[in-house]
Amino acid sequence: MVPAARLRLFYFLYYGTVGTNLPYFAAYLRGLGYTGEQIGTVQMLPSLAAPAVALSWASWADRRGSPARALRRAALIAVSAAALLPFVRSPLAVGAVLLVQALGERAVVPLVDSVSLEWTLARPGTSYAGLRLFGSLGFVALAVGAGHALAARGDLPGDVLVPATIACCVAAYALVARTIPAAPPHPGTRPGLADLAQLVRDRRLLLFLAACALHWAACAPYHLLFGVLVRDRGLPSDVTGLGMAAGVVAEMAALLVFPRLERRHSLRRLLAVAFLGSAVRWALVSRAESAGAIVALQLLHGLTFGLFWGTAMDAMANLVPPRLRATGQALFSAIVFGVGNTLGYQLAGAGYDRYRSAAPLFAWAAVVEIAALVFALLFLGRRAAAAAPGPARPA
Repeated sequence: MVPAARLRLFYFLYYGTVGTNLPYFAAYLRGLGYTGEQIGTVQMLPSLAAPAVALSWASWADRRGSPARALRRAALIAVSAAALLPFVRSPLAVGAVLLVQALGERAVVPLVDSVSLEWTLARPGTSYAGLRLFGSLGFVALAVGAGHALAARGDLPGDVLVPATIACCVAAYALVARTIPAAPPHPGTRPGLADLAQLVRDRRLLLFLAACALHWAACAPYHLLFGVLVRDRGLPSDVTGLGMAAGVVAEMAALLVFPRLERRHSLRRLLAVAFLGSAVRWALVSRAESAGAIVALQLLHGLTFGLFWGTAMDAMANLVPPRLRATGQALFSAIVFGVGNTLGYQLAGAGYDRYRSAAPLFAWAAVVEIAALVFALLFLGRRAAAAAPGPARPA
């Protein structure tokens, strides 16, 4: 396979793992008899390790000029632990396996993204979004496929099919990682601690990461409490599934058309549309009552994730020097997914306890999106955008 096909397959398999994990792993643990507190603690452990793991692997990759080699090693650690998932049962054992798995897996996304960005930047006419689209396809395929398979087996409590499917997907993407070629070496000396410190001091990068972290924090009510909102409205649970499916379809459509959008519009405009569209989405969701309205509004996920993600990766390609690509992607993951998720989840949980309803949290999410928009406009002012290093983008 050509490198593009290998990267597409890698994204398909990695996000296929996510498509199995997110909907079904907590239910699997519940079937083993875990309490809610045990489920939360076990699933929190990988997140605690994520920032340090991602930055450590990325720094190692940049200093050696080989993100592809780091990706192969990180994937090997992940599969070594994931292979044990079908055989462990106690909270202590499962938590230990997930923590060891995170020591490799939490570096996978920034590393493969850095390889993909380098590959697409070296080939005009290709797009990162076109590669990442296959991750959304993998998520849908495994989520739907695993759901059908579990239902066909009688929805058994603690069905070993769940950890077995996760382990197989991790093994498959680890095998594909071994075939991904290294990017051409960059001229000049390898980056050191001074280069990393300079990256962290970049005002434009910090403004951009703050905007993205605020946006991701605003998404927390959707990620955490969308199903609760549906329940609060007195609607059946299949509305949750239909809404999530509509969102993923819109996400894939946005990624599919993103190469055309980035050629015709500036990063400033695209990011503004993503954040403003998300603010409108959350405001309307907070007031939506009917099943049709709630499901239809999830089509705006194409802006919330698809357009946002494509634009964010383009901005990172502009802001981060190629020799620090992996570190830049890891910094993005640590701040946006680490800080943004932690802040958003804590506030959403506390807010639900206060309001006893999920709807007001979506209204507050719209306000946070406006704050993200302000940060984005500060970052992507016309002069800042024109001055950004890397491939030229219109302001």
